[in-house]
Amino acid sequence: MTPHKQLNRHRPEAGEIGDCWRTSIACLLDMHPREVPHFVEHDFEDSATATRNLREWLAGIGLGMVEFPFSAPLEEVMPSIHAINPDTYYLLSGNSRNGCGHSVVACGDKIVWDPSIDDSGIVGPMDDGYYWVMFFVPGKMVKR
Repeated sequence: MTPHKQLNRHRPEAGEIGDCWRTSIACLLDMHPREVPHFVEHDFEDSATATRNLREWLAGIGLGMVEFPFSAPLEEVMPSIHAINPDTYYLLSGNSRNGCGHSVVACGDKIVWDPSIDDSGIVGPMDDGYYWVMFFVPGKMVKR
């Protein structure tokens, strides 16, 4: 895991879409954020297309992803992940102190890196009511 801060703040009113998701992905993959496409740059409301584009991009570098939604409180989610995968880095998404969707890097039961410029963290679930957890896996483990 290589820590980076996001390149773009989330200011849609100014035409700038934050890139915490791509930055968190880059951190997990030991890449620079510019090496990862900004999957939500043009329409940050279209998460299905962004996720599909991420899957296609990951396949191109020999990886896949596994994603889980959790409706429990974060204080229950992270210890559960720690119990099963204590030493595994993953992406955690929820809402930040800034009131928008945000992604961070976690390991076990701790957030280990917040790519936001102001360390806004995760304070609640995404607008859909879930915390989202994503692991990257070798591409050969994903059916194509």
